[in-house]
Amino acid sequence: MVMQSLIRIGIPSKGRLKSDVEKFFRTNSLELIKNGLEREYVLNFESRKDIQPVLMNASDIPLEVRKGNIDLGITGKDLLYEKVTDWSKTIIEIRQLNFGFANLVIALPRFWVDVNTLDDLDDIAHFYRKKSSKRLKIATKYQNLVREFFVTRELVDYQIVESQGATEGAIKNGLADVIADITSTGETLKQNNLKQLNDGLILKSAATIFANKAYIEKNDNNGSLKDFLRLVGSD
Repeated sequence: MVMQSLIRIGIPSKGRLKSDVEKFFRTNSLELIKNGLEREYVLNFESRKDIQPVLMNASDIPLEVRKGNIDLGITGKDLLYEKVTDWSKTIIEIRQLNFGFANLVIALPRFWVDVNTLDDLDDIAHFYRKKSSKRLKIATKYQNLVREFFVTRELVDYQIVESQGATEGAIKNGLADVIADITSTGETLKQNNLKQLNDGLILKSAATIFANKAYIEKNDNNGSLKDFLRLVGSD
């Protein structure tokens, strides 16, 4: 009899997303239990010894799925699309989940009362470059997604600045003129006197189960995998 290897699934190690993932598993008869000390990053499914949860940073999960170091992972679509170029070649989407909703948007100071669309922003950027020989600075943690968004809309007079801390504070701190950031309710933008461009939605994100494409194809007849995917609601 050939022993099947453990199914390795990456889940976020902290924050609201981790709590939501644990709740999702619990409602699907997959209770996660701690294995070891409180500070140890080790969990197991109480009723499924054939599945190994792997706690990791949410932003690392897409890369580890792509490399095949884990077989499946749960994280936001925004992180997958940002971290893995041409992700559909190596990763497949199993199911979008009903939590972790957020939008990646372009935002700017509320006192820019005449700038409400991408065309308005393009006009300002062109004027700014002509006057100062400098480009508008856009702070973001999502450089690839923002660059792709701007290229498809033929916007060129800008410079992307990597955001290391709280992106919404980049304008107030003089590090950027505009930001592109993830937001769930828009409340943080309002608190920082920022507004979203009317057509500045880059991506609608949500927590999603992804899998390594080669792993799924290789394990088409894996009973444990099929049963797990059935439990989590995969088609």
